[in-house]
Amino acid sequence: MIFHPKVGQCVRIHYARKAARHMPHQGRMGVVRVVPIGPGPRNIGVEVDGGLIVVPRGNLVALPEKTSAAGPRS
Repeated sequence: MIFHPKVGQCVRIHYARKAARHMPHQGRMGVVRVVPIGPGPRNIGVEVDGGLIVVPRGNLVALPEKTSAAGPRS
């Protein structure tokens, strides 16, 4: 789980074993593009395969920097 995601950070989407088989983005890698500010649920915008999806913060796993092929958007 990532507590403080940053825009441009490379992540892997990971759901609990029970729910994973029903989730279409399970195991995919992407880049954080939107991070919310303020209280409330922490849903993160992640770019996966050219599209932006919303993923709960608890379902993201950080990847080492050198595995990230996509950097922050200019």
